[in-house]
Amino acid sequence: MNKRHFLNTAAASLLALGGISAALPAHADTLGKCFGVATAGHNDCAGLSGLHSCKGQTNMNYNPGDFVVEPSGTCAKLGGLNMMQAKAILASPAKTKAFEAAQAKRMS
Repeated sequence: MNKRHFLNTAAASLLALGGISAALPAHADTLGKCFGVATAGHNDCAGLSGLHSCKGQTNMNYNPGDFVVEPSGTCAKLGGLNMMQAKAILASPAKTKAFEAAQAKRMS
């Protein structure tokens, strides 16, 4: 199984778990927003970039302004960012492009 297929499967699983995690607030502290790992059409809610306002609407892969909800520890393994890091990268178009290219290379 290649990394892209694995990530798509993981993202779909996380989307399915979104409804379950909302019903189980005790587990909410083990999940967090992971910016920069969402693939096109697989983001959770509106992003920092302001390019869309709803879940599943991103049309770019690995944009640092888009996030998915991940279990604690998973984000770092995927090369993702926290909100402060994402805002810092989004402040510079050159850094944004470099991050997207690095993530695409990492995930391929």
